Amino acid sequence: MSTTTPTPHPTWEPELDLGGRAFWERPFEERERAFARLRREAPVSFHRPYESSLLPPTAETPGFWAITKWEDCRAISRDAATFVNGQGVLMEDMPEVVTLATTSFLAMDGAEHRQVRGIVSQAFTPRNVRKIEGWIREVASELVDEIIDRGEGDIVDLFAKQLPGRIFAHFFGVERDSEEQHVIMEAAERMLAWDDPNCALGRDALTTFADEAQRIQDIAMARAEHYRGNPAENLVSWVVNARFEDRVLEDWEVAAFFSLLGSAANDTTRHSIGHAIRLFHEHPDQLEILRADLEGRADSAVEEILRYVSPVMHFRRTCVADTRIRGVDIRAGDKCVLWYCSGNRDEEVFDAPGRFDVLRTPNRHLGFGAGGPHFCIGAALGRQMIKSSILELYTRMPRLRLTAEPTLQVNNFIHGIHAAPAAWT
Repeated sequence: MSTTTPTPHPTWEPELDLGGRAFWERPFEERERAFARLRREAPVSFHRPYESSLLPPTAETPGFWAITKWEDCRAISRDAATFVNGQGVLMEDMPEVVTLATTSFLAMDGAEHRQVRGIVSQAFTPRNVRKIEGWIREVASELVDEIIDRGEGDIVDLFAKQLPGRIFAHFFGVERDSEEQHVIMEAAERMLAWDDPNCALGRDALTTFADEAQRIQDIAMARAEHYRGNPAENLVSWVVNARFEDRVLEDWEVAAFFSLLGSAANDTTRHSIGHAIRLFHEHPDQLEILRADLEGRADSAVEEILRYVSPVMHFRRTCVADTRIRGVDIRAGDKCVLWYCSGNRDEEVFDAPGRFDVLRTPNRHLGFGAGGPHFCIGAALGRQMIKSSILELYTRMPRLRLTAEPTLQVNNFIHGIHAAPAAWT
């Protein structure tokens, strides 16, 4: 069932206009003040469609409900019967064929989602996860070996980008420092940053997204064809040879999964590591608290980084049955955008939510999808990459500090960081 009479688009003042491109050009903390106001005054609010360059809105394009409270974001994320993923997972629309080809089981529901996710899950056996964790620790140590004598440079480019990029290359079984590794790392960065001129490189948004997804898929499919007959110790091989309910992934499903992995496992982790370095520079008191018991407090610090930064700022669901949220009628067919970045600063859930506190407990942040059937399958590995980064950097480069303001992405989906000039001893 779909909505027959569109909800009228209200006119919001610029400071609260989530559908305006100008809103997303503002600094994160300035946007958070706007979300704080929405949490207080209009926790469930309707907005015009985003001024998207993927599929520019028309007069018929519906707006969306902004869900800003922690409790509602969590409840909707876990209610797969009322709120579905299959009609899109971003606040912006894109052609259905592009969504299907690039988001894998993230944009599936019901039995289809259960089956495809079930196949992929077979690749993440305890043995394989331990092997990947070993790769992460080794690569983090190798990266510090490579850069420690330089004394300065862009720590995002030299470390934060390299760690998940090299792990992702491990997943594909490509050679270290090869052209394929470079392509994978660059494409993963640009795929979800279609609004940012540094990543679009003069292309329109849809072309940027599709081009970069295709670059990842070309490498994945070439590798998949090889590993189906020649199993090896990498994720492509584990995925293409996995079987669930007597079914394996079809070629297009393999391609879609590795497009998803490129953004979910690579890009979000890269930005989380970059922001972690920024946060410890801006909050030296918290770095000292962490360093007083680095091993014992690293896990808690990772959770606070994920809460405070919210690397994935939103996900969308589509309502399929009339319902009510905080007394507001939500109709079947309506889009609901779950603002995890807002829920993670909810004053009713977190004490002093604007404070970065590496000892925060409890820390029930909404990272990795807030639970439910679409909870991130790689959450443990993402956490491990951030933790290994913290341990290596602040053990061996204890005086790591930024030397200039970091450069942030213009993005309504990923809280991205392009560059962070730094120095260390």
